[in-house]
Amino acid sequence: CAFPRTPKAARARQLGGLVVGPSWIWDCQKTGRRLPCSPYLLDGSASSGSEGEGSEDAPPPSRPAPKATKGAGPPRPATP
Repeated sequence: CAFPRTPKAARARQLGGLVVGPSWIWDCQKTGRRLPCSPYLLDGSASSGSEGEGSEDAPPPSRPAPKATKGAGPPRPATP
């Protein structure tokens, strides 16, 4: 998320997710590996340490491709 106090960020926290800034995505891409989330957490995202972060050796996260629906038109780009 670009900002910590948005409905999208609040929903992610409600579902147990961590909310990081866009620099985390770019830095993961640059290094070619998944980096720890803790330095990139936006205000209000920290829970207990690095819970839910996953392995640092894991590949960078990817989003599943959206499912095609009949008559939906061209797919829109995903937003971080």
